[in-house]
Amino acid sequence: MNRVNISVCALVLVSALYGCKTNEPTFNPQTISTPASPTPAPQSSPNEVLATINEDSITLGQLEPILMQAYGLDILIDFVQRDLAQQQAVQLQIVVTPQDVANERALTLVMLKREAHGLRELDSSTQPANDDLTPAEASQLLDQMLTQEHLTRTEFDLIIEINAYLRKIAEPTVLNQMTDEAVRRQFNALYGERVVVHYIVCKTMNGVADVRRDLAAGKSFEDVARARSQDQRTAASGGELPPFTLQDNSIPDVFRQTAFFLKKGQVSDPLQLNGFIYIIKLMDRIPPAHAKYEDYKDAVRQDLYEKTVQAAMAVMRQKLWKMAQDNMEIKDPELQRQWEALLARRNGNVRDMQEIRRDMDREHAAAATQPTPATQPATEPAG
Repeated sequence: MNRVNISVCALVLVSALYGCKTNEPTFNPQTISTPASPTPAPQSSPNEVLATINEDSITLGQLEPILMQAYGLDILIDFVQRDLAQQQAVQLQIVVTPQDVANERALTLVMLKREAHGLRELDSSTQPANDDLTPAEASQLLDQMLTQEHLTRTEFDLIIEINAYLRKIAEPTVLNQMTDEAVRRQFNALYGERVVVHYIVCKTMNGVADVRRDLAAGKSFEDVARARSQDQRTAASGGELPPFTLQDNSIPDVFRQTAFFLKKGQVSDPLQLNGFIYIIKLMDRIPPAHAKYEDYKDAVRQDLYEKTVQAAMAVMRQKLWKMAQDNMEIKDPELQRQWEALLARRNGNVRDMQEIRRDMDREHAAAATQPTPATQPATEPAG
């Protein structure tokens, strides 16, 4: 469970960070301490009367256990994450102002509006004419989100405050990653740049060594593919695939990513896929047909920036969660019971995923015994 991940965060696809290096300070959970409990509230008597109905009194002592069972652990985790984010900001000499929190709230509501319009990108060609929200629109969008996520306004405000801190911590590093090369790569991915590749399929690393020896001897990639590729249905054409885009889901993701990050004429390192070993050569790039980079670069930069910020924030949330899991000491018996149950569920999910991975590995090992691979890697998307 991670209450920071409200639905708006799912709007932003996690984009690659393009391998950029930076000397900006990074988030380091080892340098800050975890508070044992949230800031204590003023003491109240369990006998304090909160309400009356037909001369019957409802006291704090009656209501408090129910509230602890329903909301206690969620609120505690939110408080702990906020305090950890605040400590990290202090360490990095980053100041988060009330205006930063207000800006985070406004951005969240704008993204909710865009979701309501069925829009995911911040592309100027598709965004609504005006992203400004009237007070009535903002209230309606917020009410819908709170109902969907089973949150109170107080919880929402706390989540927004946490996000404001995480965004402010992430921004210096992300700004360094907004290079012209990264923006152009994102434009090509969004608007349909295609690549032309040839590939060779080997069953073993000995086969890979034979391919490398032939290429080093000056033989063309196409001739080596015809002679040595285990995919007989594409070997005759020199291992050629029809052009495809980075968004083409008919091609396995790892194959697409490898192909698009090659330079023209470059040959990839051996790539394990579906029990076989692939060697890919990028032959050509076909630019987008109907979109000009200069017309879209500002919108693409904005889109890429927000996606990359959200990716960095997601990583930090996971680190905050890990710190809470490792270090938080809960004194209240009911909260401790809820906490142990939550950890048991999460650990069970991790074990389930590990078993799924083992099953996939066994399937891939079995596939390696088949006489020939699929005609194209596109026929079996990577899991």
